[in-house]
Amino acid sequence: MSCLVKMRAVREELSANERKIADFILNNSALIRDYSSQNLAASVGVSQSSIIKFSQKLNYRGFTDLKLAIHESVVKNDNDGQSDKKDGHDRKAISIPEQLYGIKTEALLTTMELNDEDRILAAVQVLEKSKRIQIIALGSGSLVARNFASLLIQIGKSVIAEVDTYIQLSSIATLSKGDAILVISFSGQSAKMIQMVQQAKKAGVAVLSLTNYSANPIRSLADVQLFSVNREGGFEVPQIVSSASQQHVVDVLFSFMLKRDAKAKQLLTLSRKAVEGL
Repeated sequence: MSCLVKMRAVREELSANERKIADFILNNSALIRDYSSQNLAASVGVSQSSIIKFSQKLNYRGFTDLKLAIHESVVKNDNDGQSDKKDGHDRKAISIPEQLYGIKTEALLTTMELNDEDRILAAVQVLEKSKRIQIIALGSGSLVARNFASLLIQIGKSVIAEVDTYIQLSSIATLSKGDAILVISFSGQSAKMIQMVQQAKKAGVAVLSLTNYSANPIRSLADVQLFSVNREGGFEVPQIVSSASQQHVVDVLFSFMLKRDAKAKQLLTLSRKAVEGL
């Protein structure tokens, strides 16, 4: 995964100084190879040690390693940061539909980079093998959960996706080894959801998580970790972007399941025919 993609994904979880460093790098990535940590610190207005700590937070040994990774990303055209400031001004002149389209497209591209094929296939294999699947979500993620559950039901999977916390807890108590849960939570910090995941883990249930990329309790408990993004470009309604990102991930999971299983395709066809006459 590109270090610049990683930087965008965790930006909202950074401290104020770390965000200043990230924004400067994203907006000037092509120039960073000519900077020393001291030069960068002076340009951003932070201490040199802050640059080192920032590099290490992104899992690089130091600024030199981070700088090499940034240069590699620029060479591979992974970064569009040079146009970020320009885009911010241009968005004022374009229509809301065009602005939203651009923001969502950028978010989906980042979502795809965060979830490589190996990660997706690992999640698909868990879903395929599971006898029962429970999808846990709160708030805006509940719509994504229900949509995914309806798709899985059409291909013969036993799925529950309830919004009520009491029902969610009661249902988890009936799960056991061979079952799976998918937890959809952008923050990954909900105490109730953490409790549900811990209960499932104790019962030997496989845990899939769909959270933001930053370290969080739900992600740390998951057997397979999937990622969504919250917002790109400071859009005013981040839930729109996060829901689109989450929906994209589950749509990709379902598409892989269809591609790998001829019986699933047949069941989906039968399901569609059954409702056509309604």
